[in-house]
Amino acid sequence: MKVELVSVGTELLKGKINTDNAYLGEKLDSIGLAIDRETTVGDSREKIESVLHEVLSRSDIIITTGGLGPTFDDLTREVMAKVLKKKLAFDGEVMHQIAAHFAKRDLEMPKDNEKQAYIIEGAKVIPNKVGTAPGMVVERRTETASKSKVQKVSVIIMLPGPPREMKPMVEEVVLPYLKERYERKILKKCVLHISGLTESAVYEKIKEVVEIERRMEGGILRFSILAHLTKIDVEISGEGENELLVDEMLHKARQEIYDCLEDYIYGEDKDTLESVVGGLLLSKRLTLAVAESCTGGLIGDRITDVAGSSVYFKEGVVAYSNEAKKRVLGVKEETVNEFGAVSQESALEMARGVQRISGTDIGLATTGITGPTGGTAKKPVGLVYVALVWPKMGVELCREFRFNGKRKEIKESTAANALDILIRALKEKD
Repeated sequence: MKVELVSVGTELLKGKINTDNAYLGEKLDSIGLAIDRETTVGDSREKIESVLHEVLSRSDIIITTGGLGPTFDDLTREVMAKVLKKKLAFDGEVMHQIAAHFAKRDLEMPKDNEKQAYIIEGAKVIPNKVGTAPGMVVERRTETASKSKVQKVSVIIMLPGPPREMKPMVEEVVLPYLKERYERKILKKCVLHISGLTESAVYEKIKEVVEIERRMEGGILRFSILAHLTKIDVEISGEGENELLVDEMLHKARQEIYDCLEDYIYGEDKDTLESVVGGLLLSKRLTLAVAESCTGGLIGDRITDVAGSSVYFKEGVVAYSNEAKKRVLGVKEETVNEFGAVSQESALEMARGVQRISGTDIGLATTGITGPTGGTAKKPVGLVYVALVWPKMGVELCREFRFNGKRKEIKESTAANALDILIRALKEKD
């Protein structure tokens, strides 16, 4: 089963990040369909036509994104109709939905939007509940070159480019359609999230577990290691005919990974560092305040992304200047003068200060040099200190980091490691 993605849009060739393909890859993988190729093509009628002829000649499932809008450079609909040798027909129901979209917003519908009501002959319409561009599913039948003249059925799925329009279509229509049509085996997976180790260190610890693809009667188990900026993921995928067998394989492999990496695994599947922090603080009935310098509020932003975080997160202070550190958090002037604002001593005083003024159980603080300027030989760009104080438990610690990367990457690495330090402290005091 060959699957191809075709992304249409000149902007994707000029630096705009294409998040659609990553999303579609993950969703298709969840039902056992692996993407074979991804192609990006600009808004050129001739180039789109050439690409579509190619993918239709070799693949069973073709998914296109983009080019379904109302403007002159939205060409996917017309070119696909030409390649499939089908007509475009006006659909009154689609027109009604497009008009209703504008009416609900008390806007006059531009004449050009009528173009979007023309649907490829024989296509199944995928309603757009967010925007105006309907999606389409077309089943194409062609005879094979063999003597038996067997008909091959290719599926073409056309989706709008904007993720907020495309994703509901995939989840509500496309995945159920593909799952019913193609899925034959039970597919399950588990993703373990790891912090505090490099990709090579993770591999070294688990290589005896993951190096061999495990096959047994009625099932197969696969492993992959995925490196991200602030975490490493170990993915375990199980496939088989029997659900109990697949569950048993996953459970056993998961336990083997935990035996190797338990101190470094902070969560699974949809867990995030901030959601794990929230769960631990809630379960222990503890409160937190954060003082941030180099992270500029990023830690507070991540923590408050979790619903219900107001129960345990009480205060966040962005003390970016030395004056703010002294005036708001009570960092001593002699500390800054002797050790500098980027130092273990200043970080600890920041953590103590925010814990004291907020009256929380725990205070967390960051200070560092994120660059690209400001570094010295003794204190280079990437030097960061993360401090944590928890007076009732006698915890007072500070860790030094030396991160590489651009300014934003250093900030993200600092925030992630600060949350990891907090998780470790909370778990150690169980």
